[in-house]
Amino acid sequence: MRPLDIRANIRAGIRSRAQTAAAVSFAAIAAIATAAPATAGETGSDNLCSQQVADAFAKQRNSSAFRLKAMMINERGVVHMNVDYQLPDRMHQRVKAVVDPAATETILVGPRAWVTNGSGWQALPLEDTEEIAKIVRETVVEAPKMMSKFDCLGIVSVDGRQLSAYQAMEDKTAPKNSPIRIVYVDPTTGLPARSVVAPEGNPDRPFVRQDYSYPTDIKIEPPADVK
Repeated sequence: MRPLDIRANIRAGIRSRAQTAAAVSFAAIAAIATAAPATAGETGSDNLCSQQVADAFAKQRNSSAFRLKAMMINERGVVHMNVDYQLPDRMHQRVKAVVDPAATETILVGPRAWVTNGSGWQALPLEDTEEIAKIVRETVVEAPKMMSKFDCLGIVSVDGRQLSAYQAMEDKTAPKNSPIRIVYVDPTTGLPARSVVAPEGNPDRPFVRQDYSYPTDIKIEPPADVK
């Protein structure tokens, strides 16, 4: 199911505050999925740069936990999202748009999920939980079936850090002046550090920015005060 289909189906079936909060969660996860590096084109063994990006995300999938801090611009304006992942099946997501009065939080622990928009945690229906778990599994846990090809840009300075930069190769079928995608990898750890989707020639003003970190103290448990 495509991200837009997911959002349309969720909105059509909203019946409660829990499902309203779930819709926000779906939209945020779907937006990040569309900005992930697994988009089109097979990774060839002869393309060293593409393989280095693939290896970085494979190493991330093999980590026990990681944190994603994202900013995106969509129809709701600027949206900020912070997500902790405890692999393979735990997630704590916080989503806040500038226009929202409060953040929406979602916790996934195995086959169960809960949401809150500041008025107390509520359990999600099984169908919604399964859909969130599926998106997390397909975008974070499992290796992508398709992967963009990348060119190496060399070592660049990003917020005081020296990172290896890779730009997705141009899609010949894409419209002219389409946004570019750049992935930054920490050359010391071999892990992804940042990913951006930005206007061509202006990577410092992205539409989507994802920053990755790898704290060792991430622990995700069910909420204690479920209604």
